[in-house]
Amino acid sequence: MVLFALVSYYGQNAGNFVMSVDYNAYQRGIVLSNDITFEFCQPQLMTEPVSEARDITYSWIKLNEVSLTNGSFIDPEYDYIAYTFYIKNEGNETVNVIYSIKLTDIQNNLDESIRVLVIEDGIETIFQKPDKADEFGHFPIYPSTLPETKYFLSDTIITRKKITNFKPSEIRKYSVVVWLEGHDPDTTDAIIGGMAKLQMVFSIDEDSA
Repeated sequence: MVLFALVSYYGQNAGNFVMSVDYNAYQRGIVLSNDITFEFCQPQLMTEPVSEARDITYSWIKLNEVSLTNGSFIDPEYDYIAYTFYIKNEGNETVNVIYSIKLTDIQNNLDESIRVLVIEDGIETIFQKPDKADEFGHFPIYPSTLPETKYFLSDTIITRKKITNFKPSEIRKYSVVVWLEGHDPDTTDAIIGGMAKLQMVFSIDEDSA
């Protein structure tokens, strides 16, 4: 098992994964909350910080508990980032919203090994950095227990997606999970002490509004 660190520079008590609404979207009523009642609306949410963790695999993640836990889910057995939150249109207009997930800081090539799972209204999508061939030109073969993944869009952008026709009072639920995949051949001692920071930003798609 490989020990790695996920330490954030956002502040001493800040998390590794920041979810936020940009200024324009917030002014037009797009808000976040870790409670479906939206009693406390915010433009920004943060996961609990994870300072050290060991590599795990997808099947070890308690996805049902993650989905049922508002805000950060802390697994008593394994260390990974997991957070459930909601986005709501509290404005008076139907808009198209775009969200993007970015890597804002990486050390020791930790991005080669991490997996990012986004659960949007119950639909799971896992993202990873493209695998590289070994010296013999072979790509890694993963066990059947690992779902198919999609590749990062670039070295820093994990994914980008549009929420079309997001109506007033409409709510969507998201869970995000980040872990170090033990079956990835890039999960070696070389990443010990590595670090990852991620940000998920929601904004209005002005081009199609």
